[in-house]
Amino acid sequence: MDIPSRLFAAARRIPAAVCMAALVLGVAACRHEQKSDVPLVPVTGEVNLEGTPLEGATVEYIPSGATRGQGGSGLTDYKGLFEISSPYGEPGLTEGDYKVVVNKIELPPGAVVDPEKMGPADNPGRELVAPNYSDRAKTTLKAKVPPSGKAHHKFSVKKSTVRGGAGGA
Repeated sequence: MDIPSRLFAAARRIPAAVCMAALVLGVAACRHEQKSDVPLVPVTGEVNLEGTPLEGATVEYIPSGATRGQGGSGLTDYKGLFEISSPYGEPGLTEGDYKVVVNKIELPPGAVVDPEKMGPADNPGRELVAPNYSDRAKTTLKAKVPPSGKAHHKFSVKKSTVRGGAGGA
């Protein structure tokens, strides 16, 4: 291979190398995680539905009063246990007072939800948990997160008597 051919071949590889470097730097920049500006306290807990561990429920902590932060949420496992994470995926919450909401949507036997073919009003699911625990405006569940250490909360909820769609209608 003569010198001009080698230079041409090398010049063709430069754009590929530049593109690869840009891709690597772009992916590295996307992996930057946003961190909370205030210290977070680990928050765990358990949810029982009429004495039985509630699996697959969403537990949401909503700041109340002067509590700073955005709150957080978690999902219960088969033992009804959960761990709360911030909206950025960081474990824990800021200290303070919280309203707590527990939701679990139950589908009728054999029902399948296809979000591409039906809207929320057509959803055959219904809220399993009573509105005084599952409705953000009606919840009676409260929790306090200390300034340091850990917080573990136990919640006992009851079944909803409301029949209908997931919206509780």
